[in-house]
Amino acid sequence: MDDPSIIYQIVMVLHIAAAIVGFGGVIAHSAYNSKAFSATAGEAKVLLTATQTVTNLAHYGIYGVFILGLVLVAVSGGDVSFGAPWISASFLIWFLLVGVAHGLVRPTVSGLVEETEGMDPGDAMKANPKVVAYAKKLALGEGLTQLLLVAAIALMVFQPGA
Repeated sequence: MDDPSIIYQIVMVLHIAAAIVGFGGVIAHSAYNSKAFSATAGEAKVLLTATQTVTNLAHYGIYGVFILGLVLVAVSGGDVSFGAPWISASFLIWFLLVGVAHGLVRPTVSGLVEETEGMDPGDAMKANPKVVAYAKKLALGEGLTQLLLVAAIALMVFQPGA
């Protein structure tokens, strides 16, 4: 793109800001969750509830990434095409990310919160076998999210097939 329009540049700024809010929030909750697993049930419940709040807000940013990505292609003046392989791959990765978030991460965090409600506040999270099982599922979901995010960034930077 030789000289992007001001509209394109504004949408790009919004796209990047939405990515920071969305993916930054999702990545940050990994730290909360790690602390929750080494805490007592009472402390973990507070951290996991914070994770739910941050994740819900972050998802709005992630939805914005998709919408703003569509708008970016539309206002690119033909310099970027919906048929470009890197665009198609980026959309696929976005759908996979949302699938992991809604199908694995969100329900696992909700299950953990519910599990802490049934525990004595002083109980160690690591001592509960259900919590350990949830922790493994959550680690898988967070790992997949981070891997997919790196793949999406690589597509945006290198634009293979462009």
